[in-house]
Amino acid sequence: MTINSNIVFDSKPMLELSDSELKECSDLFSTSYGIYDQVSPIRPGEQIRMGINRYKVNYCIPGVYLIRARDGECQVGHAIYIRKVYEPYGNLTWVLQLVVDKNYRRMGIASTLLRAIWGFSDDFAWGLASANPCTVKTLESVTCRKCDANIIGKNIDAIKSIGKDITFVSDDAYLVGEKLSQVNTEFFADNSSYKKEIDYDEKLGILKPGHEWLAFTFKSQPINKESFRNHFSGMMQSYNVILRDAYKRMKMDTHHWTKGQVNEVDYMMRFCDKGRVLDLGCGTGRHSAELGKRGFYVTAIDNVMDHVKKANRKYLKLKNVCFKYGDARTYNDGCKYNLVICMFDVIGSYSDRKYNRLIIRNAYNNLEKDGIFILSVMNMELTENLIPDERKKILALHPEILQNLLPSNTMQSTGQIFSPDYLAMDTKNDLIYRKEQFFGDQELPAEYIICDRRYRRKDITGILESVGFTILDIRCVQAGHFDIPLDPLDEKAKEICVVCRKM
Repeated sequence: MTINSNIVFDSKPMLELSDSELKECSDLFSTSYGIYDQVSPIRPGEQIRMGINRYKVNYCIPGVYLIRARDGECQVGHAIYIRKVYEPYGNLTWVLQLVVDKNYRRMGIASTLLRAIWGFSDDFAWGLASANPCTVKTLESVTCRKCDANIIGKNIDAIKSIGKDITFVSDDAYLVGEKLSQVNTEFFADNSSYKKEIDYDEKLGILKPGHEWLAFTFKSQPINKESFRNHFSGMMQSYNVILRDAYKRMKMDTHHWTKGQVNEVDYMMRFCDKGRVLDLGCGTGRHSAELGKRGFYVTAIDNVMDHVKKANRKYLKLKNVCFKYGDARTYNDGCKYNLVICMFDVIGSYSDRKYNRLIIRNAYNNLEKDGIFILSVMNMELTENLIPDERKKILALHPEILQNLLPSNTMQSTGQIFSPDYLAMDTKNDLIYRKEQFFGDQELPAEYIICDRRYRRKDITGILESVGFTILDIRCVQAGHFDIPLDPLDEKAKEICVVCRKM
């Protein structure tokens, strides 16, 4: 299962959707959801459809949100859900609709949508109602817990509390008992083709006409370790796909570590004092702008459009600096640059080694002969030294480490992502994990498992030399103080800065 890297995920309250956005949802649902059962009182055997007005009545209400997957201009998947605090239980989430374009199935889109919704580790319960056994299976795989009718029955009061906010579920609609968990939604969807692959009749009961399985899992349930192991790589791939949203929500302009560009550019100018610069992963443009002020001609690219727009607005008067949307792994405009920079962990933001290597190779390809490449990556030597041994394991075999890992709002609020209280290390893949929560800014609350790759000095120099660079300088540094080399285990030495030349 591979998620198309061109697919972008975003989220929005249903009340804020325009009619054209609602039509996109309606068109996707009406072409890809399925057909009515033969016993349906309306249009038996025909395509299930839902118009804009029905969306407005059922879903455009407070507390209901949309998360969607887009491939270019085309919406290829979406999930609609309600998530609120219900006393005395806490947060409960009910996915009201999940649909993926029939041409984009088995690509991990549904799992990624649900992981984005159900990321909060402190939710009381996660659930949905569906006649599609594949959807129920996705719930189980994403939460790494099994749907158990008896456990659902014991928590039915909590489920009914969120059900009161759902327009198509009444208080007397629930059928819950031993090996029975259904809800009467008066929705007659045909699930015969899916049941050839997966059958939940034994666990949740043979569906009655107009009913859907009431499928919920709960935080109180222990994680199924076998399921966790089997789905671990897919889980991490899903979180990598939605990483762009996490970077978009960083308040970098308020982060203290983003204030040191004058000193950092002073250091860069020791190795290159004029010419054309390419900034791969420019963020909101602070290094590019500082280089532009010193007479360089700068092309700066970033794969978060919000960052590019903000940089263009902020540095509008700098005519020798151009900010563009682009991918650091592939950007090439045919020019050859005197200097390429890639600062503060663009290399390492991908957990997959090959993507980080692609950035380095692309920097090489964009440089003229004898051109200079300056990069900084996070210091793995320091990170590994900070994390306690009990959180340095093969994580696929120890789901309890991620389950119990404390979440923080660090990435959004300060960007100081070295606190050992919030970090775990996968010793098999040499990766660092943390849980990041995001709030406010007219965006939905979200929690993502962030996985990044950090480097030891010998690791990053080995990659650079294998691509064809000669190392001119390598030092462990503190942001804003690149002129002062530090010991690798100094708690200030969070970055490794490398200067190299294309030979």
